[in-house]
Amino acid sequence: MALQEFTRYVGYDSPDSFRGFLIGQFAASQKGGLFFKEKLPMATTSEITAAAAYTASSFDKPDDIKKALEMWLHDANIPCDGGPLAEIMAKAVTECGTNKKNTYFVILCWLTKYLGAKPSCVFFTGAPTLRELYFLLMLQAAGVKITLVSYGLDKDFDKLAFKDRITVKSGSNTSPLQIDFSKIDLSQEAKLAEMHAEGERVSGLVKRLSTTAAGLFEDYIKDRKSRVIGNGGVYTEDGEIPVYCAALLGFDDDVVYTNMLVKFKESFAGLKKQLIFIEKTLSNPNADEVKALGAVTRTSTEEMIDCLAMTINLTGDKTRTALAQRALKEILSHMETSNQTVIFNYANKLITWLYRCTQARKYSVKYEDIPVVLYYGDISQSEVYFLNFISRCGFDVIYISPNLNNADLTVSKNLDGRMQVFKLPQSKESGSYPTKAVKMKVATVAYSAERELDTTLYGGDTGIYRSFQFPNSQSVTLKTTYEEIDILWKEESRFRQGFSTSGNLVSVPNIFAKISGVEDGNLDKYWENIRKKLTPSTILIEKKANAQVQAPDLSAYRSFYRNGEIDTEKLKASQINKYSFLPDRTQDMLFYKLQEACSSGFLKLQGDDLMCSVIHYGMSFNKEMLRLIQLFDFTREIPKLIIIDAVEDTFTLQECVWIVLFNLIGFDVLIYTPSGYKNLETFVKNDAFEEHIMNKFLYNVEVPKFKIPSEDKNSGFFGKLFGKH
Repeated sequence: MALQEFTRYVGYDSPDSFRGFLIGQFAASQKGGLFFKEKLPMATTSEITAAAAYTASSFDKPDDIKKALEMWLHDANIPCDGGPLAEIMAKAVTECGTNKKNTYFVILCWLTKYLGAKPSCVFFTGAPTLRELYFLLMLQAAGVKITLVSYGLDKDFDKLAFKDRITVKSGSNTSPLQIDFSKIDLSQEAKLAEMHAEGERVSGLVKRLSTTAAGLFEDYIKDRKSRVIGNGGVYTEDGEIPVYCAALLGFDDDVVYTNMLVKFKESFAGLKKQLIFIEKTLSNPNADEVKALGAVTRTSTEEMIDCLAMTINLTGDKTRTALAQRALKEILSHMETSNQTVIFNYANKLITWLYRCTQARKYSVKYEDIPVVLYYGDISQSEVYFLNFISRCGFDVIYISPNLNNADLTVSKNLDGRMQVFKLPQSKESGSYPTKAVKMKVATVAYSAERELDTTLYGGDTGIYRSFQFPNSQSVTLKTTYEEIDILWKEESRFRQGFSTSGNLVSVPNIFAKISGVEDGNLDKYWENIRKKLTPSTILIEKKANAQVQAPDLSAYRSFYRNGEIDTEKLKASQINKYSFLPDRTQDMLFYKLQEACSSGFLKLQGDDLMCSVIHYGMSFNKEMLRLIQLFDFTREIPKLIIIDAVEDTFTLQECVWIVLFNLIGFDVLIYTPSGYKNLETFVKNDAFEEHIMNKFLYNVEVPKFKIPSEDKNSGFFGKLFGKH
């Protein structure tokens, strides 16, 4: 049996941290473990009598001790090797005084009483004797984790054999901490342990992105998925939260500055992002708000901070609750003071202001995208800390003031440099946030009326769209149950959950799933399920065995990208652009999808292999493919692709690149694999699609002939795509 950890603490650095550690060890010892303070109790007469049955025939021979201990282990039903225990016991009876029999019986009685309880860990505080140290070593050999806090007062430790099995930890302080463990609230400790575990779970979840002064407002409008993919990540609903945290101080041109602020604030009216707008100075918590936080223990600063963090509960958002608890501890630990009252008051402000922002009026913690906190005007030190705090909770933060007098405070209290600070040359009093744009150009009456009518009919959330109103799409792969696929299959894009529009971009909620196996092995039902999905816009492909094809030379494409970014203008103007006859809007969309395929992280390729393969295969669609793509109106009927893979060959790189591209364009894609074998996983990451696994796998199945409502759609491009003939 591998030795468990045996750690001896003779000192510590931070009293607060070490106190918390000791309380945690005590809490663990109360859940299937043992706790000893200062010494082990001596054996009773009945315990000695019970141990007498396992007396070793000789205390000088390790084999005799081993036989006796193994007999006891067997009778006590303890699954442990007696050899290591006997080795330590033999050393103990030799080293712990002249009365070997007495030492044997004392330690054996402890083993009978305590190892017989099969503890998972032992927490010992005080200065153990040499016998007690050997007993602890035997527990370690039996698979028990040992934590000994002796503060260096265990003078017998240097006499101990096998002490190389013990890890010794020290620190700048050796004075024993006085803790009354009998008064520890274990229910509170359980909550604390849960908070720490949740804090570890969300560690690194919030990622602060960098922006620029020129692209500041444009970046804040981007949704979470665009940010994740744009920064080379893989988007998942519960994945990382990329946020911006910046300050724009001062101004340049007064008219441009005013119009810029008005436009930025008004842009949220058409978005699903929440805007939390703060213009007036945040007032201190009132009596009711302080009372609502509840009683907080102030035994130590660290314990107080933990208790304060545990008061945070953002209803309906477990992740942001954990982020807020972790962020509060980080902020308070950065305070340039050790005064508990000052730290406590700061905590009250941060928690109260967080609640005001997330629970007042229409603001809700449940969100569809990353909320934006916009603070305008002059600012205090506490408010700078608050903006830093709420940014760490997973909110976008932007602080705007035309008054450069706020710059010094903003920079000096910018914890860890989290907030990017941009300064413009001119300064003026902050005043109020502008509400009306200053007109710079005058439009004709007819032009304005036409734009107003266009906006009224086809803008916002009216649900009415012109044909081909949007030149580009952003796919949102739906995370569904197997049964939901049938429900969603024939719904138009605009009626699906997750559909949205922003500017010239439309988010298309589509299906990208693999069905592995056959439910209950019922092939008739399986084929009927596929048959029901066949509509005039559905393309059905039966995967065929891969043909032997020479790998293409991809080196010619290396001049069309740099640092992971495709030079679309250069590609568009080059001779390899086979799409030059298409309308610019279609070409631009296709090149956008090539870049998205490279940035999405969906493909198991990197560097030149990724870039060259995507460009090569993405530029090889034939005219029939391109016609279908050109006819795809992103707000309406979604083209379908169903692939039945009943062969053993995996998908080729070309097939995988095309499948990913069609998914990113917005196509619904279903891959039926009766055998459950790998196919698209060869080059496509599992995060890109959903897999529904049935309870039976069938092999060598014969795929029936299906009648496609429109034969024209089945001949041509998808036949060529997967080698159908």
